[in-house]
Amino acid sequence: MKNLIALSLILPTYDVPMVGQLYLQAPAVEYYFTREAGVATRADTLEVGKLVEKGEELVRFKPTTDNGSSKVYTSNMKGYIEFIKDTQSMLKPGEWVAKISSVHAFGNYYLDKPYDLTNIAQSVWLCMDNKPVRFNVDGIRKSSLLVSVDLVQIRYSELVKLSIGQVPLYVNLSDCR
Repeated sequence: MKNLIALSLILPTYDVPMVGQLYLQAPAVEYYFTREAGVATRADTLEVGKLVEKGEELVRFKPTTDNGSSKVYTSNMKGYIEFIKDTQSMLKPGEWVAKISSVHAFGNYYLDKPYDLTNIAQSVWLCMDNKPVRFNVDGIRKSSLLVSVDLVQIRYSELVKLSIGQVPLYVNLSDCR
């Protein structure tokens, strides 16, 4: 009998996922516009869909007026380029230069039934085809979790599709197999 007990302790235990509805807020977006007429030159390596770091150069701008000084537009946040003007574009005042969307999305995860939330650490996991996605737990409520996700792991559009139905989240990364 002792052998059976020892054997059962060696076998891995699998936690049942929490199930709930995920409501996401669209990532923050920053728009960059010109204030005067001039020529915009985009940084060489930039293109739509590329990840940029906070402070990274986006566009150099040379005003057409003699008294205007050159400007450099830099990203105010880490995010993805959704739009950037073509190199050597002649721009009018108020024209759109670039659009950057945040690398983070925030949301609420409403649980379908009461769960014991005392064992939740700083993150929960969405298991997708051997590619676990980490959700940071920013707050715990009675029947919901405030979560954030780094969009380097998964596209926002994929999360939106998933959030249409019930979403299982696991407390332990080891449960994603």
